[in-house]
Amino acid sequence: MRKTRMSLAMLVLRPVMVILLFAGVFGLVYLRSNVTKLEYSLGELEKKKVHCLRDRKMLFAEKTSQLSFARLESSADDRDGFVLPDRLQVVHVSKDTRSLPRLASLKQKQ
Repeated sequence: MRKTRMSLAMLVLRPVMVILLFAGVFGLVYLRSNVTKLEYSLGELEKKKVHCLRDRKMLFAEKTSQLSFARLESSADDRDGFVLPDRLQVVHVSKDTRSLPRLASLKQKQ
């Protein structure tokens, strides 16, 4: 009776163990392939990031060249009404406390 129970358990346990072994191996292969696929996609995203950063730098350089003073000066001839001031037309304002208006109040100084 005991021997038949052991042989029945071994008869059921062996295929289950083989199935679990194959499932484990296929699970590991599946995980490894997914990790490899993620590594490739990360590499592609890094390349895209570098490309976007390069484009951003180029656009920033183009923007600064468009807004530069030399660009304004050269385009001043094209536009009417834009005149660069000479040094007599420039007013300098300083933050001297002596030049500020004085406060007038009825309070007496103490």
